[in-house]
Amino acid sequence: MITSMKNAFDVKDKRVLITGATQGLGLGMADAFLEVGAQVGFTGRNAEKAQQVISDMNAKHPGCVIKYYQADHRKQEDCQSSIDSFIKDFGKIDVLINNAGAGGDGDSIDYIDNNFEVWHFVLSLDLTSVFMMSTMAAKYMRDTGGGSIINITSNAGFVVNKPQKITAYATAKEGANHMTKMLAWEWAPYKIRVNAIAPGYFESNITPPHMKHLEELWLEYTPTGRKGKPVELGALAVYLASESSEQMTGAILCIDGGYSLAN
Repeated sequence: MITSMKNAFDVKDKRVLITGATQGLGLGMADAFLEVGAQVGFTGRNAEKAQQVISDMNAKHPGCVIKYYQADHRKQEDCQSSIDSFIKDFGKIDVLINNAGAGGDGDSIDYIDNNFEVWHFVLSLDLTSVFMMSTMAAKYMRDTGGGSIINITSNAGFVVNKPQKITAYATAKEGANHMTKMLAWEWAPYKIRVNAIAPGYFESNITPPHMKHLEELWLEYTPTGRKGKPVELGALAVYLASESSEQMTGAILCIDGGYSLAN
């Protein structure tokens, strides 16, 4: 609990695990936490990319503490392994950021053509893995005085992001939003806070090439007139990880430049 603004947003030496942070917004959040002195563990499936991330972060933030854990979060054993390895290396977990996810697009009427592969893939990564990682981390947090869980969802969880067809993705993100509220209520007695950040369109190197032509349309519907920057998402995550947000749990914080206001 803060008593003044002095060091209100301090997360120095907090131990933070971020899933899916070898690129995109996850990497941006890892960068932000390292800049303010947190210790960061991150997961991903590509070990080569991960080693480049570690090299880049060590050069940018000399003396920083960063470790990588290879994981496919669709697999329960990989989820558990990443949590256990993080605890072994860092001693405890203060913050879990569930960022790993997948898009998946195409007319949902055609999902049956590939035996609903898109549906199962997206739901397993964007929803089920969030639940598995959260419960596994919460087991440790409960025994060490609490913690903060931050789920990266999307404004697609409560508006229709036209014109792309992303039914599986949007369904998973809305499910994760409501899960956030349920877990926040259930785990409050253990001093575990659960919140979600619902981004809109952000600068990222993982926008699918076939959607690049839609960027002008997205910006047309964005009142601020631009995409968000990864550091802005990082700043919001740092706030939710800090003591200044101790009275906030079960919140879904939308950061989309106002896109959802008229959509």
